[in-house]
Amino acid sequence: MQFTVQKDVIYNGLNVVGKAAASRGIQPVLSNVLIETIEDNSLKLCATDLDISIEINIPSIIVKKGSITLPSKKLFEIISKLPSEAVIFNLNEENNLMEIKCGKSKFDIKGISASEFPQIEYPESDEFINIDINPLLKAIKQTTFATATYDTNNVLSGVLFKIKENNLEMAATDGNRLTRVKEKIENKEKKDYSVVIPCRTLKEFAGILSGVEDKTVSITVKNSQILFKLKDRYITSRLIEGQYPAYEQLIPKNYEIKAVAEKNSLNQAIERASTMVNERTNIVKMNFNDNKLKLTADTPDLGDSCDEIEVEYTAEDLNIAFNHKYIQDFLKVVDSDKVVIELNGALAGTLFKPASEDDFLCLIMPVQVN
Repeated sequence: MQFTVQKDVIYNGLNVVGKAAASRGIQPVLSNVLIETIEDNSLKLCATDLDISIEINIPSIIVKKGSITLPSKKLFEIISKLPSEAVIFNLNEENNLMEIKCGKSKFDIKGISASEFPQIEYPESDEFINIDINPLLKAIKQTTFATATYDTNNVLSGVLFKIKENNLEMAATDGNRLTRVKEKIENKEKKDYSVVIPCRTLKEFAGILSGVEDKTVSITVKNSQILFKLKDRYITSRLIEGQYPAYEQLIPKNYEIKAVAEKNSLNQAIERASTMVNERTNIVKMNFNDNKLKLTADTPDLGDSCDEIEVEYTAEDLNIAFNHKYIQDFLKVVDSDKVVIELNGALAGTLFKPASEDDFLCLIMPVQVN
């Protein structure tokens, strides 16, 4: 096996697939990246930890065909330090030792036979649905922050992904907050899906889009796996098994009280008030009254804080408290300049919405305080 590839090309390729390599595992080959020559002077790079697999095809000059797996982290470290020139790879197939040359630099790195690398199966092309990337990316950004982090096999650690007719709906909850977004898509293939995708998978998909020109992505679900296919790169992942909570029942159909706030003003006020929160609870108290929102926090051993902003609010005086991080996570993914807050009392779930969007909401449960 022998090939030549530009440093920047293989550096970017390894940066894409390396996120799927196992940092540690029972099988040493899972910490490696598969390098395989394919047709049309292309090189395939692939890594997997068995939960998620990422593959990318990059241009190269193939002198001799072949395949090998090399330690992903060490290979990336070597390539990152090379000058922006052509890199020559030459494999000694008798001992799986890969020689890497670039300018006057030379490295020998020990590999593992490609025969030990797990086989990754890809569905047939007629099983895919093609959807626009932009609405999908937006939905990913507006849901993944609300997933649970305590158990990667729990359905709450994933995002519900539903496609029906020309509608994409995604939802996430960790039990304390719920976010749901709906987007219009063009579903020419008339496919219907309702699956739970690991949060990590969606974040990795968003991450591999850097530098791509694709406007659409092909998606298919088969054998408890999901595949996202772009022109030169793929990401395959296991799905999370289990029944997702009936979250629609949790979303209030109407509300008694409404407030409208400037997004940046609200975020900055929370930021200031939260400097004095108890770091164990992260509670910020809010008082709505006469077009004003007063925010307070305190830590008995340190002191307290108070801030105030103007809001649109004409209902009766209301005191309510939240984990401030939940509100700020929502505000980070809102494009609208104003946010709508719909309340049904001090202990009822509160809806936070962008003022300019009807199809995105975040339900946050308040905290009971004395």
